[in-house]
Amino acid sequence: MQKLLFIISGPSGAGKNTAMNYIRKVFPEVKKAVTYTTRKPRPHETDGVDYRFVGEEEFFARVELGDILEYEQVYNDYYYGSPADIFTDGSIKIMEMDWKGHRTYREVYKDVRIVSVFLVPPSLEEIKKRILSRSKVDNLDSRMRNALEQLEHAGEYSYVLVNDRKEKMLAELEAIVRAELLKLQRQRNLAFAEALIKQYGE
Repeated sequence: MQKLLFIISGPSGAGKNTAMNYIRKVFPEVKKAVTYTTRKPRPHETDGVDYRFVGEEEFFARVELGDILEYEQVYNDYYYGSPADIFTDGSIKIMEMDWKGHRTYREVYKDVRIVSVFLVPPSLEEIKKRILSRSKVDNLDSRMRNALEQLEHAGEYSYVLVNDRKEKMLAELEAIVRAELLKLQRQRNLAFAEALIKQYGE
């Protein structure tokens, strides 16, 4: 069965978590690939569901073992890493990563259909507002520079959506996922059509 991976990227505050949660709710067959982080869980987060929360020692041990395919230190702070094998419990996955991870997965997973979506906030002021609305941060300048770096790579993605209105963005995202899932069925449906032709010949 062909494997399908949806990748969601965008600057901090672009709405990536909102997009991920919506897709998993509307399409239960799309399973989240849980990534690693060395930061502590926030009050509403669950280990193994939101992230795999590990210490730095375990994190780099997993890098050495090959369990973590690629990783990044974000804002000169915590490490985030993506698992090497994401299809152990399903053939259709969705995960959040930055542009570097997106490049790595496209290079490594040659046999996987990768559909990537980049989310763009409506303005730089909105990025700043969304960052500050989460919690008080002392690295706002670093986060803003990272946001601009992410935006520079938007052209590498399959789809680019502007998240100026949440409802519109989610409707567009749902249409993308629905279309890509239909494409995944093409080979199976084609095989059925060919079986009908063969049956007629008999």
